[in-house]
Amino acid sequence: MNADPLYKVELLKDGKWKKTDVLSAKVSDYAPNPAEGYPQHIMNFSMFTDDFEDSLKIRITLKGGRKFGEVAIRPLSYGIKPTFSDGKSVEFTLPDPGKKVSVEFDGDRLGNLFILPDLPDAEVPQESDSVLYFGPGVHEAGLINVVDKDNYTIYIDEGSVVLGRINAERSDNLRICGRGVLCSSKENHGEGRSPQITTIDCDNLSLEGIMLRDTPNWTLKIVGSDGVHIDNIKEIGWIMNSDGMDFVCCSNVLVENTFQRNYDDNISIKAFNGTHSYKETNSEDYAAGMVASIPQDKFKVENYEIRNCVFWADKAHNMLVGPEARGLSFNNIRFHDNIVLENRQDDETYPGTMAIMVADNGTFDNISFEDIIVEDINGGKVFCVQFTNSWAYAGLYGQWARNITFRNISHFGNRASGSRLFGLNESQCLDSVVVDNYSENGVKVSGADNCHIEMNEYVKNVIFE
Repeated sequence: MNADPLYKVELLKDGKWKKTDVLSAKVSDYAPNPAEGYPQHIMNFSMFTDDFEDSLKIRITLKGGRKFGEVAIRPLSYGIKPTFSDGKSVEFTLPDPGKKVSVEFDGDRLGNLFILPDLPDAEVPQESDSVLYFGPGVHEAGLINVVDKDNYTIYIDEGSVVLGRINAERSDNLRICGRGVLCSSKENHGEGRSPQITTIDCDNLSLEGIMLRDTPNWTLKIVGSDGVHIDNIKEIGWIMNSDGMDFVCCSNVLVENTFQRNYDDNISIKAFNGTHSYKETNSEDYAAGMVASIPQDKFKVENYEIRNCVFWADKAHNMLVGPEARGLSFNNIRFHDNIVLENRQDDETYPGTMAIMVADNGTFDNISFEDIIVEDINGGKVFCVQFTNSWAYAGLYGQWARNITFRNISHFGNRASGSRLFGLNESQCLDSVVVDNYSENGVKVSGADNCHIEMNEYVKNVIFE
């Protein structure tokens, strides 16, 4: 979909203002009870490339004669200061292509504008037996199916909008990349809807550079991959379950430099592939039935690094580990140097920009969140670690969680509720938790201050530094 844009975007090149394309995307407002409906809104985004030999000046003008009183360019931690003209236009400078931003007029986070710069791709491949190439323009691709094709590339070039979705199976060294847009607006968004990109048993998987718009379900469903690199992916999704990235029984995963706005979770790490009923699985086939499409030696969740990302969830978690564990161990998972722009959900089950849901007979060890900035989220909790039996076979809680670290966590704002550290009982507890340099509005939280951190008696060996 591409409604008439709300904004005009211009770049200052060689002393002249040059107009660049503005596209539209649906987003949804938070609804505590989605069964009653959750209203959709239209936001805009502008994707372009520049060599960034110098900083790039940008001018944004509101269309339709609209005026504004104030503007925020987020993440605020980038320190980008706008200048104003007549209440209709704003100018600012981007120092490098890594500074992707949300421009919000008069506090409007639903009709905002994303500015998404990139460097030109220096390695654009040509069409061949091993390369599916989409050039500038609109392409009605439908389902792109890649099965048993190693060393294959799907390339979506700058200026290209590909309408469809991708399914890949048993295809090692698969690359999905470019500077264009994969849009699933014409795919089924009703009963039986599919993820925008599904990969199953594809080792050494790489996704880079493209925008993923209007997913019907999970945006990226990555099942049973050993070796995943996701770099510089952009996402905007409005529908319930529009998780940004769901990793199912994957190991050795690196996610970096992403800019994501999803209605549901941004990053979700789990061991359940979403194709079988979690309530009906035979107990003797407890894990295997849930991930029957991958070899059993891939039933593991370990070695993740998620860094230098910007996360926006209109409803749910930004960085989530669990709850669908299927009795497996979750080991060595690190989130660091990320920024959270929005999070809204604050119920008893699913809160937390950073969350570990200790469930489904799983064990959780060596999980850290470091150097995270949480801006003024409109609800939710900054972090939450607790036992739950949500999405769990036979109502099982997790076995235990230990060696959990929150270090250099900075929250700015007054709308979030207190964070939470809850064990379940003496044997199912949180053990060895470090909270180091956690601050609220620049003030360090000292110890288990219940105004900022709820903690029950089943949390052992807690260190506040």
